[in-house]
Amino acid sequence: MPTAQEKNDLFSKISEKKKEISQLQVELTAINEKKESFFNEKTELSKSISSLIDEIKQKRKERNSLTSGVKQKKIERDQKNQEVKKVVSQIKGLEKERDQVLKKHNIDDPTKILKQISSLEFKMETEPMSFDKEKKIMKTIKELKKKLNEAQSVSSVVKSITDLSKDIDEKKRAAQESHRKVQNQAKESQQMHETVLEASKEIETLKKKEEDAFKNFIEYKKKYTELNNTIRQKLTEIRELSGEVDKEKQVKKKDSEKKKEKALEEKKISVEEKIKKKMKLTTEDLLAFQGMREE
Repeated sequence: MPTAQEKNDLFSKISEKKKEISQLQVELTAINEKKESFFNEKTELSKSISSLIDEIKQKRKERNSLTSGVKQKKIERDQKNQEVKKVVSQIKGLEKERDQVLKKHNIDDPTKILKQISSLEFKMETEPMSFDKEKKIMKTIKELKKKLNEAQSVSSVVKSITDLSKDIDEKKRAAQESHRKVQNQAKESQQMHETVLEASKEIETLKKKEEDAFKNFIEYKKKYTELNNTIRQKLTEIRELSGEVDKEKQVKKKDSEKKKEKALEEKKISVEEKIKKKMKLTTEDLLAFQGMREE
């Protein structure tokens, strides 16, 4: 049977361990909040990384489509440039042919002659002049027209050159438009590529943060587990100490029940003796007798 001092020591130990558990639970709550905070941070970073990866995939798809378009536009542009070169070559050939004919017949370029004739005719129609001067201009126009007739041999060549010149202008415009489209798409493709690079760099940064957050989560999870185990250990110790207290209570209870049983037994014997001797029974005797009958 433990002494009073031993009982007091036992209750003091239980009280002290309860205080320790209370303090540890406060610390455990704080650690758990930190642990969950790092876990949530890691989760959000993972979502951001996943979102950026999806964005990069889409941007790469768009960039590759633009790059493919640039290649096709370059082919179209080069084809148009080749067409321009081909027409330029044709014009040079015709100009050479024209110059040879003009030199051979010692005649001027019919285009120039036509311009001269047109200019003189316009002058006669719009400017007042003397009869002699008008005759002189008429004579000049007649001579120019004669030269023009002599130059008819190259008129078809000149017309071809003129037609090809118009054609080459159109082809140059088409080639320039193709080149402009190539530049615009190439610029857009480059911008898309730079966006992909920036997103890739951002992913690397987020991955580092995610890794740090996960490390911190693991660290605080370990602390949480260790502290939780400490609390469980202390609860076990309290149960053991409480078990000793309960054990003493059980011993006291059994002793008390034994004393009651002994007193009741003695009372029974006393009641039976009184009944045998036909003595008057008290209220206490009657209650004892009733208990005997119930048994």
